[in-house]
Amino acid sequence: MSKRRFLYAIRDGFVNCTRHPLVIVASITTMMLLLLIGSSFAGFAINLRHLVEVAGQEPPIEIMFKTEINPAEAEIVDQQLENDDDVVFHSLNTPEENYEIFVDSMGKEDLFEDFEYEDRIPFTINVRLSDPALGENFRNKLLENPNIKDVFMEDEVMKLLNDLMRGVTTTSIIVMIVLGLITVFIISNMVRISVLARSHEINIMKYLGATNAYIRIPFLVQGLLVGLIGSLLSSVLFTIIYHTIYQHFGDDILNRASFALIPSMEIVPFIVLASILIGLFIGGLFSGLSVKKHVNV
Repeated sequence: MSKRRFLYAIRDGFVNCTRHPLVIVASITTMMLLLLIGSSFAGFAINLRHLVEVAGQEPPIEIMFKTEINPAEAEIVDQQLENDDDVVFHSLNTPEENYEIFVDSMGKEDLFEDFEYEDRIPFTINVRLSDPALGENFRNKLLENPNIKDVFMEDEVMKLLNDLMRGVTTTSIIVMIVLGLITVFIISNMVRISVLARSHEINIMKYLGATNAYIRIPFLVQGLLVGLIGSLLSSVLFTIIYHTIYQHFGDDILNRASFALIPSMEIVPFIVLASILIGLFIGGLFSGLSVKKHVNV
């Protein structure tokens, strides 16, 4: 195929988009919704995975000793944890260390200048287990020690995030399949309508010796344009929505700084790029398949 014919076939693809505007608008709108929902689920899932990783790095169990115990008794328990195969991390904090952590979190150091922490703040041990399911048995076993006042479990956040992750994954798969089928149906019908409208012209082109590629290119261009425009609109909306959410809630998830959303510039460009590539792939692939199905070329 000559360069001139190739360029003419591409131009014909742009012209095709103006012949059935309602069908084109429906195709672009559906593609936009498909990619916008997909991008939203992807952004949500990536942030959830990030939060799960952060929660997994923070010890979910805190052992609090009674304030009247001596350091040796706390060190004995810490040594027992060292020999426990179910414990993957443990850190013994002295009353002084816990006092400094508390003052730093309050941000009012001058208010606690005369505070006698030695008699009021206990030893603590932060612990992370190899399997969160072992937490309850681990807690009951520790409470048998008379020197331990309480064992605080903080694995509920992990359970919540894992449940959300599974729910988001399942829901996103179902929604994407449904919207994907609708998008394919509309794109196929868009091409079918275009083919039927130009059937007489296509027959003449074949009679005059037009190649299969020359006939298919305009419909392929039409599908690529639908995918490109739909993905660009989706990307703009997703960028605005995510940036707005991050501005309002990015650093305030669960009221803890470590549980923050991923900044816009670290996640939006990758999702936008993936959205554009997927839009082009879907539009081009199913346009090409529809031409092959509806046109005997």
